[in-house]
Amino acid sequence: MKRIIYFLFMFSIFSFLLSQNIVINEVLYDPTGADTGYEWIELYNAGEQAVNLENWIIQKAGTSFDDVFTFPEIIIEPDSFILIGEEFVPNTDITTTLVFQNGGTATDGIRIVSADAIYTDTVLYDSPNSNNLPDDISSPGQYFAPDVSSGNTLARKHDGEDSDNCEIDFFECENPTPGEPNIYPIDLAIYELNITEIEGILWLETEVFNLSTEIVDNSTASLEITINNSVFNVYDLPEILPESYIAFSCELGSFSAGYYNVEITVNYLFDNNLENNSASSSILIGSSPLVLNEVMFKPAVSNQEWIEIFNRSASGYLVDNFAIIDASGGQISFSGSIDSQDFMVVCQDPNLLLEIYPETNPDKIVEAESWTALNNTEESLKLVDQYETKFDSTSYEGNNCPTNFSIERVNPFSDENIVWDVCQDSMGATPTFQNSVLPAEKDLELVADSFEVQQNQIEHSVIIKNIGLENITDAVFICSTILDDDISETEIYQQEIAILDSLLFIFLTDITPIGYTTFKYEIISIEDLNEYNNIDFSFYNNNALPFVVNEIMYNPNEEEPEWLELKINDFIFALEEFFLIVDEDTISIPFSENEYILITNSNEDIQFLQSNYDLEDIPIFTGLGSLSNNGEQISIIDECDNQIESFFYISDWNDDLKGVSIERVNPGIIANPENWGPAVNVCTPGTQNSIFVQVLPSNVKLSVNPNPFSPYQSERTIFSFKLPEKLSRVTIRIFDLKGRLVKKLVDQTLQASEGDLIWDGRGDNSRNLSIGVYIVLMEATSRESEKVYAKKTTVVIGK
Repeated sequence: MKRIIYFLFMFSIFSFLLSQNIVINEVLYDPTGADTGYEWIELYNAGEQAVNLENWIIQKAGTSFDDVFTFPEIIIEPDSFILIGEEFVPNTDITTTLVFQNGGTATDGIRIVSADAIYTDTVLYDSPNSNNLPDDISSPGQYFAPDVSSGNTLARKHDGEDSDNCEIDFFECENPTPGEPNIYPIDLAIYELNITEIEGILWLETEVFNLSTEIVDNSTASLEITINNSVFNVYDLPEILPESYIAFSCELGSFSAGYYNVEITVNYLFDNNLENNSASSSILIGSSPLVLNEVMFKPAVSNQEWIEIFNRSASGYLVDNFAIIDASGGQISFSGSIDSQDFMVVCQDPNLLLEIYPETNPDKIVEAESWTALNNTEESLKLVDQYETKFDSTSYEGNNCPTNFSIERVNPFSDENIVWDVCQDSMGATPTFQNSVLPAEKDLELVADSFEVQQNQIEHSVIIKNIGLENITDAVFICSTILDDDISETEIYQQEIAILDSLLFIFLTDITPIGYTTFKYEIISIEDLNEYNNIDFSFYNNNALPFVVNEIMYNPNEEEPEWLELKINDFIFALEEFFLIVDEDTISIPFSENEYILITNSNEDIQFLQSNYDLEDIPIFTGLGSLSNNGEQISIIDECDNQIESFFYISDWNDDLKGVSIERVNPGIIANPENWGPAVNVCTPGTQNSIFVQVLPSNVKLSVNPNPFSPYQSERTIFSFKLPEKLSRVTIRIFDLKGRLVKKLVDQTLQASEGDLIWDGRGDNSRNLSIGVYIVLMEATSRESEKVYAKKTTVVIGK
């Protein structure tokens, strides 16, 4: 009998011990909004032995615990779950009606009771415990799980672990796992990482945060570091206390030049929020693979702003989440990829870019995600990645850039002496193409530096530079001359030269003969890929007059402008400009193919001259100051400081006549007083002077043509004369055969050396003269010497 009693006692203890391993693991008591819409409860066997749940009871409590369900015979295996749910709950082991309390105003409960009623596992949720519901160790219960939101479950933090404290053991689970292990919301986070360089060694620093209320055990979490998508190392993390963090640092080592993306990721099996588990940064070692290459900051109204980036490296690059930041902090954001040795253009409207530049490659254009307006004057730009690692920067002053022209980086392959220049292409820009100002692979540049006259020789100085991407070391230098406006060249000097980076080359030549000499300097090498900068010029004047002052209006009529006329005697094809100096004012004059050039004071003066003298095709420049009625010193020099002419005009040259210009008699003769005089036609801007004469005749000539002529048939005749004086006062009288004066054609009129006068056959009484022969007498008095010249001829009036 004692043995039986002992056996029953030991069996009871064994059964109780087995029962203690069975716990409520997860329960959905308010299924509103849940996927299933029905209640369920999950039990877990935390022991090492299987347990038969036959006659176990599930109870619920509002005011008190009542039976909900009694188990049939069913075995729950070790470390396993049993799912009891209502109809339509998937994957249940037992289907039944549950109807748990939903909480909301007071404590509710759920309990399982073993078949012998010795063991219970109770979950109390919500508060206050107004009905004094008991838990497993006290009555009334003192610790309560939260009342969860509809659709969420009460879940045990760690499967099978029971401290008899519902507040500690359970949490509100937003992602239910019926029939599977619970996932407690552990959240490890990394927000940023820093990479620093110390004596050539890179170091990584970061902080790992535990945002949950549970401790993360030693060696259960790790930190993985990847560099350019390859795993660098994995480090086990130490214990991280709840709502705390640990600092982490490690040595990355030394790296060769390049762009490196570094990413760190914290790995933890039970981390339920992976969005904050990683952080990234970048570092650029050595020169940047990507550079700002071309900027359109001053587009026409029909165009748009855009920026070109060049990948000068041997590898393609993703530029996702890159930005260009201006001086004010405004951002141009964009993403894409750039192949090796290729371009990317960032703009607001790719279709418009293709419309303006139809040759552009559309695959190399990206639409900006955001844009900030670029300044037309001063601006600075910085190219950065998403971590604000700087790839390149530049600044510009846009005042000298024409509208609708870009600025280009001259040499994107070098970071020494970075230079930008206005695009030289006829389109004004070169998006997705090589810059117009990009140096050739091998390129020599020649620039005339100076020359100095030394007795009977000229010392020339030229600068020869290697401006290409690679140097040329050997070349041939040639100097040729061109005299006046001749097109033929004469080679006068040749020398083979050696060049390193740059060379100041000095050589001597003989003084050239009388005339205006163009010295052409040329550097020649078969390796040179750009011949357009291999030539330059200097100029030397030896008593020549290639361009001169030809007419001066210093005392115009009221409301009319002052002006000077220049005449180009010889076209010097290589000359770009010369300078007119009036008193102390210097005016730069672009050399022109036009025979005449006018200089006046203002744009209003230009409009007056063009409208009153038919000068639409004559170049007119401003910059002329007020001309003195008492005379001014006037000089012309060329761009090499050669003096062409210098003289002082005086009012006597035009008899101090108001509204009458001073004209040069012959522009090929020096500007002495004898070569100037008053215009006989008031003024002749933009045309041959009225007193021009090439060579003065040796005697007086007078001719009549046609002769005879008939005024009765509305015919006219012309009296043509030539005088051996540059200016004379001329009188022409006509007499009949009886010696009677019938017509005075001109009387003491100032005339040039050569001239023509028209007669209509009428007398002084304005009537046609009778048919017959008439005597013509011309008398001329020299303006300078007062010598009198006379010439007589006849004219016949017919029917």
